[in-house]
Amino acid sequence: MTLHDGFRRLALPDARPVRFVLVGVTGVGVNMLVIWMGTAGLHLHTTAAGVLAAVVSTFTNFTLNSIFTWRDRRSAALRLQAARLVRYYVTTGGGNVVYLGVLTMLVHTLEVRLALANLVAIAVGGAFNYLLHNAWTWRRGEPA
Repeated sequence: MTLHDGFRRLALPDARPVRFVLVGVTGVGVNMLVIWMGTAGLHLHTTAAGVLAAVVSTFTNFTLNSIFTWRDRRSAALRLQAARLVRYYVTTGGGNVVYLGVLTMLVHTLEVRLALANLVAIAVGGAFNYLLHNAWTWRRGEPA
């Protein structure tokens, strides 16, 4: 049985959101590895390592989402893949703005504990990203 078969058996009408979350979890791992390698191995400033980690993990998430989450909307056309990659970075950047706004509001205005506020902000930013990626990055009807 393949991983795809396992998702097909889920009791969800569409397993795409679950696949999106699983890819996001791998992105956290990639991000953590790259930031550690950047700071400890390459001796980069934390901010530079963070930017590098964000760029790399966003690219790996794009690739995995293309293969796994939106595989039914994949395209072999290089031009379309490049356009989707640009849209992915733009959307993910927007999701990061949403995440930071929610996090800041929860921690500094509502005085929610950081760990809980971070989880809520990740969920809100992630939902924003999923909806825009589904509607815009991998929109239906694009030529394959």
